[in-house]
This record gives sequence, C-alpha cells and structure tokens, in this order.
Amino acid sequence: MDRNKAIESVNEIKELMERSSKFVSLSGMTAVLAGVYALAGAYVAGQLLRSEDNREGLIMVASLVLIVSIVTACILSWYKAKKMQQKLFSKLTYRIAWNFSLPLLTGGLFCIALLLHEHYGLVSSVMLLFYGLSLVNVSKFTYSNVAWLGYAFLCLGTADCFFEGHGLMFWTIGFGGFHILYGMLFYLQYERRK
Repeated sequence: MDRNKAIESVNEIKELMERSSKFVSLSGMTAVLAGVYALAGAYVAGQLLRSEDNREGLIMVASLVLIVSIVTACILSWYKAKKMQQKLFSKLTYRIAWNFSLPLLTGGLFCIALLLHEHYGLVSSVMLLFYGLSLVNVSKFTYSNVAWLGYAFLCLGTADCFFEGHGLMFWTIGFGGFHILYGMLFYLQYERRK
C-alpha cells in the first residue's frame, strides 16, 4: 500500500514539474482543425489556379488559413489551460511564441521576397521548410514529439524543392495531411487516456 502511494506521489511531482517547465496546453484537435483548414485552403487555391493566375487570391487564401489556424490554436489552448487549471500566458508561453515565430516570420518574409521577384516555384518549399524549423525549434518547450512533426515538414519541404510544378500537392500533404495525422496520434497518445 505504501509503495502505491509513493509511486502516486512521484507521478504527481513529475506532472507538476512537467506543467511548470513544458507548455502542455496543446490539443490534438488544434492540429486536426489546422489540417482541415489547410485542405479547404488548398481546394480553394486549386480552383483559383485553374481559373486564372491569381497571385493576390492565393496570398489571401494562405493568409486566411494561417490566421484561422492561429485563432483556433489560441482558443483551444486557452480552453485546455482553463480545464487543467493553468495560466495560459506565462513566461513559458512568451518563450514558445518567440521561438516559434522567429523562423516562421523569417520564412514568411522570404516567401514575400520570392513572390515580389516572381520566383513562385520555391514558395511552397520555403513555407514547409521554415514551418518545420519552427516546430523543431519550439519542441524543447512542449511535447518532444512536436520535433518529429517538424522533421517530417523538413523532409517534405526538401523533396518539394526538386519537383517543380507540384507545390500545391506538397503543401496540401504537409499542412493538411501531416497536421491531421499528427493531431490524431497526439490525441491517442496524450488526451484519450485522461
């Protein structure tokens, strides 16, 4: 009986330490919804590409997918933090935001430069690569398996560099498929048992 109590106490201490040093308000549903938004955005982008060369429309669609995904992530993280009786905004949250945003913003600016100079072929590769770098960079502050999602994006972005004219397909696989798959696996590993 005493052994069970000791194990339970150790598990509680471990959970408290993890909560204070890692951002655990992530949700598998966030990744799934981001993937669904990306699939919807890819469909609209495909329609725009079929009808005409509409660079502004594609930028609007990509921006909308990004904004809706960020808003969804914030809302679901806030809800999960509240459910776990944690503060969403802390020094750790700001550290995560900085480490995630820096590579992402750098990649975004690089994409804008590519678009301005009409080098469209590598835009999807740059998006995938810098997003992968953002995930790997932020994984040290949250669940470690986020790094594996980042590695998958890095591999996909690298492959995309070598297949001109298939950027939308690679973008859809990464931002749509990888997010949905990761969200489901995340749910099974971390959320289902709670």
